[in-house]
Amino acid sequence: MNRTLIYLVMAGIAVVLQTVLLPLMLNGYYKPDLLLILVIYLGLHEEPQRGGLMVYSLGWCYDGVAGSFPGLNGFILLGIFLAVRGVVTRVNTESSSLLLLLVVAGTILQSAMVAFSLDFFNQATRIWPQMAWQLPAQLLLNFIAAFVLLRLIVWLQRIFLPRRNLPGLRKLDSRYES
Repeated sequence: MNRTLIYLVMAGIAVVLQTVLLPLMLNGYYKPDLLLILVIYLGLHEEPQRGGLMVYSLGWCYDGVAGSFPGLNGFILLGIFLAVRGVVTRVNTESSSLLLLLVVAGTILQSAMVAFSLDFFNQATRIWPQMAWQLPAQLLLNFIAAFVLLRLIVWLQRIFLPRRNLPGLRKLDSRYES
C-alpha cells in the first residue's frame, strides 16, 4: 500500500509539473512527458494487474486534468505499460540504460498510438505528419528528462537513503555504504 501511495504522489507531482509549471518555463508546444517515464518505471517493477490498473487510472486522471479526449491517455499509457511488461522477462530490469532506452521506445510508441487513435476516429485531418514532425524534439526532451531524473534520484538515494535499495535504479557501490 505504501508503494502505491508513493506512486500516486509521484504521478500527482508529474502531472502538476507537466501541466502547470513546465509550460511556464518552456516556451512552445514541447515539454518532457514525466508521466511516461513513471509508467515505464512501473512497467519494469510492478505486477501486471496492480500496475495496469494504476496506469490506466493515472491516464484517466491525466485526461481529466489536461486531456481533450477522455480515455485517450488511459488507453495509450496502458498500451505502453503492457509493452514494457512484455519485455521485462527477457532483460535486466536493474539497468539504468534500459530505462533510458525504454523511454525512447515508449515515446515512439506513444506518438504512434496517439496518431493512430486520432486518425482512426477523425477522418477529416491527418495526424501522422504532425506527429512525425514533433517526434525528434519530444524524443530528446524525454531522454534528457529521464537522464536527469535518474541522476537526481541516485544522488538523493546516496545522500538520504544510503542503505535502501530502490528497485530499478543502479545500486550504489560499496564506497557509499558504511
